[in-house]
Amino acid sequence: MHNQETLLRVEHLGQYFKSLKAVDDVTFDIKKGEVFGLVGESGCGKTTTGRSVIKIYDITSGSIYFKGQRICAGTRSYEDAIRNARRRLAQMKKTESDPAVIAQKRAELNLVIAENRRQIKAARFDHQHSDREYAKTLIAKVTEEYQQAVAACNDPEQLKELKIKYKNDLRVAKKTKLITKIQMIFQDPIASLNPRMTVREIIAEGLVINGIKDQAYIDEQVYKILELVGLTREHAGRYPHEFSGGQRQRIGIARSVIMRPDLLIADEPISALDVSIQAQIINLLNELRDELGLTIMFIAHDLSVVKYFSDRIGVMYFGKMVELASSDELFAHPLHPYTKSLLSAIPLPDPHAEKRRTRVSYNKLEAHDYSVEGPTMREVKPGHFVYCNTAEEEQYKKELGL
Repeated sequence: MHNQETLLRVEHLGQYFKSLKAVDDVTFDIKKGEVFGLVGESGCGKTTTGRSVIKIYDITSGSIYFKGQRICAGTRSYEDAIRNARRRLAQMKKTESDPAVIAQKRAELNLVIAENRRQIKAARFDHQHSDREYAKTLIAKVTEEYQQAVAACNDPEQLKELKIKYKNDLRVAKKTKLITKIQMIFQDPIASLNPRMTVREIIAEGLVINGIKDQAYIDEQVYKILELVGLTREHAGRYPHEFSGGQRQRIGIARSVIMRPDLLIADEPISALDVSIQAQIINLLNELRDELGLTIMFIAHDLSVVKYFSDRIGVMYFGKMVELASSDELFAHPLHPYTKSLLSAIPLPDPHAEKRRTRVSYNKLEAHDYSVEGPTMREVKPGHFVYCNTAEEEQYKKELGL
């Protein structure tokens, strides 16, 4: 289903709330057409990562690229580099007496400061204007298509219709934002739906914001998407409180996919639902993935569901990505102690096997010795990344027989 084209690339993402590092130096990519699972215990930074990708939060540091264009950029790392350079310059003036050495070091540090200032300027521009630059590309594309069509048209009536259509498509292109190609399904279906709006208004809101004014077209799209997610046309005139939890989640999914996104971020879309309904929603997402060619970032803490649904899985702990591998590889050969602890917590449906199940506890201070060398994200095996130092990397390779 998926290919090697990278749709989303997250580089050294940092999301800080004052002194709290909710997400710290997280790097991963998502290939077009795949389901990328993000797992970890509550509070590990999964949801914050998803919300940072869709620009609900302004990221603190790092970069996020979508369809090859940088849509999010933080400046903290560049600001820290400037502060460190100024600190080194001040210290050097106190300890160094040779004017030639001082001049050389000052020139080197000034270059570092100038480069980081340039990076800050570029980061702020990309973060603020990525949507505008994308709209310019769409406007140029629409203009070129219609200019060719108008030049080749000799029928006055057809020409009139073409000009009307061109005007409408140009208006939509001007209002289209790159970030709308990423949509999100939220965890709590009732909290994410406006109780004062009908289902028709909720689902159609994105189309209206994008500049579409043809009411007949909007209604047609709403009815089509309602049937696609397992609801009926009659549901369009009702309000959210008239539906069950599973139906509300279907409305949330319909609101997301009507925009025909390239990437869908599903933030624990089944955790608030009954177990019997969870399977229906997962099956629905699978069907939509095949029918609409969606790429999905699936955030959850239920590992059994993530294994069934995901192609690759990233494991997060305290804001860090500690392991990243394909679904089959991660379950067959978990390497990081925290991943092993998570997998040991999965309950088994067999009571006899459940009694024999060994639970693995994870204590960060006991499991690692980073007094000599700190950890980094390393590719222990092709496609299998673990957050470790050199000694641990050698140990993991022995476990894999490499």
